[in-house]
Amino acid sequence: MSFPRTLSRLHAPARAPSPAAAAPPPPPRPQQPASSPSTSSAPASTSSAPTPAPSSSSSSPLSTPAASDPSPVFGRHVPLPPTHGVHVATLHLRSYTDSVPDLQFFTSFALRAARALGLPTSGAVALPTRTSLYTVPRSPFAHKKSQQNFWRKEHKRAIKVFDGTEHVVQAWLAYLRKEALGGVGMKAQVFTYREVGWGKDLVSAREAEEQQLAAAGAGAGAGAGSDADGAEPGAAEVERLARELEEELKAGIEDAERAESGAALEAAAGEAGQGGEGPVVEAAKELKEVEASEGTAQPQEVPVKGEQKQ
Repeated sequence: MSFPRTLSRLHAPARAPSPAAAAPPPPPRPQQPASSPSTSSAPASTSSAPTPAPSSSSSSPLSTPAASDPSPVFGRHVPLPPTHGVHVATLHLRSYTDSVPDLQFFTSFALRAARALGLPTSGAVALPTRTSLYTVPRSPFAHKKSQQNFWRKEHKRAIKVFDGTEHVVQAWLAYLRKEALGGVGMKAQVFTYREVGWGKDLVSAREAEEQQLAAAGAGAGAGAGSDADGAEPGAAEVERLARELEEELKAGIEDAERAESGAALEAAAGEAGQGGEGPVVEAAKELKEVEASEGTAQPQEVPVKGEQKQ
């Protein structure tokens, strides 16, 4: 009887283990010290603690610009204040009504470029608007008697520059010419200041250059010597070269004339040996015969279309 029981136990399906038994045990909770019961309120206390102010020394890696410093690209432009008040240049900008936004943009661009180069400016000053009226015919043919009116407004801005050196002002104007904007005209008036006696220094420098050139010419012709008349050595060298060139030209002309005369004699001798006339002589005779026949021929009447002969 025990045999069937054993078989039933062997063929019985295996039971699935319970999830509670298969799961690992939970980790132990950390023990909190008794001396710090208010740990849960630590974030609140730390958030309410005052933040230390950043030091203003140069050792700080980042420096925050002040609110008064203008932005080089955005924001309101603040020109540099003049130091001596010496007026060095004035820039006039103008455009028509359709290009007013371009005029405003380029004016701001010129002011910011001047500040970047360290040029104090007066800011953009709006000049009076010029209004022009143009009356033209409406059409050259059908509507010639009717006329049409066109109004044009010219807007202007002026920028004054102070306390700038000549090189910096020229660099500023060259940069504006390079980055010129279509529809915006520019006209610059530049004032240059010189020291008293600047003209004398310029004349003395020119005289010094002339003396150096004269000394260089005298040194170059010193090797050729001077004439008995006491002329300068440079002039004597020039005369000698001119005589040599003249002699060479005369010799070349004489050689060419001899060659031409020899060729003519050879051609004449060849024609005489053949006993015939040359092509030039034959052509001359033919020309004379044609002229004689034209002189003796009577003019013939050419009938006109529509007319009858009589």
